[in-house]
Amino acid sequence: MHRLIGAKPERPLAAVVSAALLVSVPACSGHEGTIGVSVVASPDSDLLGRIDRLQATFPALNTQVSAERDSNGSLDLAIDVEADGRSGDLIIEGFDSMGDRIAVGRVGPLPLAAIDAEVVAFLAPGLSVTQAPVSLTTARSDIGGTEASFGALLAGGLGEAGPVGDVDVYSTYLHDMQSGLALPSPRSELSVTAGSVGFIYIIGGTNEEGEPQSESYAFDTRVPPTGSHRPLVIGDDFARSGSTTAIVGQEQFLVNGDPALLLDGLLGVLRPLPDGESLDGPAATAIAENRLQVVFGGAGVVDPVLGGVGAAIFELNQVTHIPAPPELVRTGHRALTLLTQEVLFVGGALEGQAATTTAVRYSASTGGFTVLDLLATGRRNPAVALTNRYLLVIGGEDDMGEAIGTAEIFDALTLEPVETIPLVVARKGVTAHALGNGQVLIAGGIDGQGRPTELLGLFTPDESTSN
Repeated sequence: MHRLIGAKPERPLAAVVSAALLVSVPACSGHEGTIGVSVVASPDSDLLGRIDRLQATFPALNTQVSAERDSNGSLDLAIDVEADGRSGDLIIEGFDSMGDRIAVGRVGPLPLAAIDAEVVAFLAPGLSVTQAPVSLTTARSDIGGTEASFGALLAGGLGEAGPVGDVDVYSTYLHDMQSGLALPSPRSELSVTAGSVGFIYIIGGTNEEGEPQSESYAFDTRVPPTGSHRPLVIGDDFARSGSTTAIVGQEQFLVNGDPALLLDGLLGVLRPLPDGESLDGPAATAIAENRLQVVFGGAGVVDPVLGGVGAAIFELNQVTHIPAPPELVRTGHRALTLLTQEVLFVGGALEGQAATTTAVRYSASTGGFTVLDLLATGRRNPAVALTNRYLLVIGGEDDMGEAIGTAEIFDALTLEPVETIPLVVARKGVTAHALGNGQVLIAGGIDGQGRPTELLGLFTPDESTSN
């Protein structure tokens, strides 16, 4: 069986609540393990101190317990479930003296097996962005980052004195920041994407002289203690910065630029497309009926034959330029793959116009575009992140170049608006990454005073124990 138990906190309740998950397999084996769960909130927050009742739920196992704070300030919980080798998420909710839920967090998946481990759940009000318990090692904007199974990796960026070489690793399970092996040289505007075999690919970027670079690396997350950088094979003529990547196959990615490049992660090689085509603009992957298309959209996507602009499709190693609605001919926008396997282009501005509130959706099944009136606020260069429940469009800059201090939340399936919420600080040049527990890490950027920020934000969804 498994047991979740709570212990008296080593620090005041306002700082941390301690709990532990005691995991034991059937008695005949004689093995058991303990997973300790610490609960934290934003620095300087009194949220945890206002919790009078703590509730823990394993939704997949239909198991829930709760406990009230006793006279000694302790919260003791115990969950007993069968140890069958499965994994499950743990949802933790905090209620105040009036019985109102004021905090929620999720950790997992946790293995229900005989192991010893320590994990941390970050609690915050549902549908909020609050300050993370740690910060970047260096304040910076224009970070190259990607989500990964352990959390998120944040590489390089532009600090007050120029590009930096920091590699920061944010852990979903510990909510701490670990330092990875620094980049071989400082860079900003890196393209960073995670593979499926433990490598994170770091491509191009801008050096200290402001020049785009060709040198690219596979960061091996499996090498203790801080990872290692393996150079990728790439020609000197293929320098680029601020590129986007999209998956085209197993450990294979398409990188935009002039020329566009195919990355074969297993071989460690970047090579141009067969005809040396140039592909500009943000891109993401659309899937329908076993067809995989990488869709490029924006003012930089130009048909070299007909001269039209707007969109291009990469499929089966070929590039096809296709008509696009005028609303797609924009700059300063982002592209992402939706849960429906469609591609959404959002943010930015049409030529000579104010930042647009429209978005454009592409379906591989129909081969067509749909224009949506999506945003409440036009945003140039926002960050975007997608969880299994929400789409977030975060920060960015307005038409005056000022950082925007809100994030817009949409239902991930229907794209219906949910809420607009404030950020910890206004941010432009920001990056955001969905974490495995449903939260979203918001990192770096230029704040409202025009300075790079080291503050990290965490979006916390409005968890329901019926999920």
